[in-house]
Amino acid sequence: MYYLVDGIKLSPGHAHEELIAAAAKKLGLRESAVKSFKIVRRSIDARDRENVKVVYSLRAECDIKTRRCPEYEPKPSRIKDLIGRKAGKDIKVAVVGAGPAGLMAALTLCEGGLRPVVIERGGTVKKRSEAVGRFRAEGVLDPENNVQYGMGGAGLFSDGKLNTGISKEFIPAFFGELVAMGAPEDILYEAKPHVGTDVLRPVMENIAERLVSLGAEIKTDTRLDDITVKDGKLTELMLSDGERLPVDAAVMGIGHSAFDTFEMLAARGVAMEPKAFSVGVRIEHPQAMINEARYGKFAPLLPPADYKFSAATRDLRGVYTFCMCPGGEVVVSSSDPGTVVTNGMSYRSRSGSNANAAILVSVTPSDFNGDLFGGFSFREKIERAAFHAGGGGYKAPAEYFGELIGKRPENRVAPSALPGIRETDLYSVLPRFILDGVIDGVNAFDRYIPGFSSPGAVLTAAETRSSCPVRILRGETGESNISGLYPVGEGAGWAGGITSSAADGIKTALKIIDRTCV
Repeated sequence: MYYLVDGIKLSPGHAHEELIAAAAKKLGLRESAVKSFKIVRRSIDARDRENVKVVYSLRAECDIKTRRCPEYEPKPSRIKDLIGRKAGKDIKVAVVGAGPAGLMAALTLCEGGLRPVVIERGGTVKKRSEAVGRFRAEGVLDPENNVQYGMGGAGLFSDGKLNTGISKEFIPAFFGELVAMGAPEDILYEAKPHVGTDVLRPVMENIAERLVSLGAEIKTDTRLDDITVKDGKLTELMLSDGERLPVDAAVMGIGHSAFDTFEMLAARGVAMEPKAFSVGVRIEHPQAMINEARYGKFAPLLPPADYKFSAATRDLRGVYTFCMCPGGEVVVSSSDPGTVVTNGMSYRSRSGSNANAAILVSVTPSDFNGDLFGGFSFREKIERAAFHAGGGGYKAPAEYFGELIGKRPENRVAPSALPGIRETDLYSVLPRFILDGVIDGVNAFDRYIPGFSSPGAVLTAAETRSSCPVRILRGETGESNISGLYPVGEGAGWAGGITSSAADGIKTALKIIDRTCV
């Protein structure tokens, strides 16, 4: 018999035997009655840094019945476990975009008996990794192979964080697929799972191989240039290699950077609306300072600490931290010549000396007159200003927090961004309301982490692509107003990160499979 044992709290550095003893006590059984256990969830409770606890939920196998804990109910562990029925008929399906939404949609379609064509404007993991390496070393941009475009999506060059605010049955199945493809097993139970960009890359390569083995076709270095719509129905995709691909359905996981694709879809009558997004900077502190502030004396016994904060600015906008990367580095990126964008990245070990996170301020459609593509123009203006302020060569503009607020910066944090930074006045890059909001946020967050507002903290601009400034509308069937066109993921405005994007791709693919059975 298996039981779910919740709420086990132990001190950091505890012994394995202590966990067994605590589980047996919760079950009301002798330790010898617990034949085995598996961690279901592990988190760190650091609300009181003088009494930090590691909190567990376990699946315990016992040879004696007990009423102290509920019986364990397993969740789907792979995508195939979610599929109630195979496709009723063979239809021609394409998946545009090989980020987490597109890849998981394609895998679900394959498991459901369909054979999708996956279209990705960027290159393979290997090709884009080489292009990103050249960019970071030499400041040479490949507009189609970069941090934004290519197999694995923008999240490939990130911390690989998988925590999410949504709770769906698709998520354990997604994590199960990642583990099957080489991700560490601890992502199945950590409260804040992360893979790391170095591990995520071979995982994505393995997913691509898995898709091909299941009958999918993958076309990298191939852009969607146009679509054909007849009588309100999607019938054909026109690709950059000249192919005209007939389709019955197409999943559009196009990401949040492909403005040219959004323009084309809008011109073909796909319904969209402007939406709020956020803009700001990356802030870097010593990771040791964050560890001490969060965990106190327990810091040496625990993994690198993270944080997540939010507040209101002086003009009542929201300001919050986003994509915090413990022991990571700031990533300078771009997908358009003459623009600079920042992001954050960590390796699996999170062993870097700096912690970084985005400090983002809310931007609403009213800030760009509610124009459909006003948000794209808003962020492009900032990105071009960042390139100019960085002095060219894709160096990023940066400023120490002390200089921003008129204080002498001491104990300066060494910037981690490559191909480098150029110190400058960030008010020449970002609108005043954004930087004023950043200042308000940094000062507010100092209440939680003393030293967060240190004059020596470095700010690197510009973080503009945390989400898409438009949403492609869709109905209950998952389709847009164009029959057969299924917008998915973060770029379409229906998700907010790797995990929620993957879950949205799975959910949408299941709808397509069900459609074939009608």
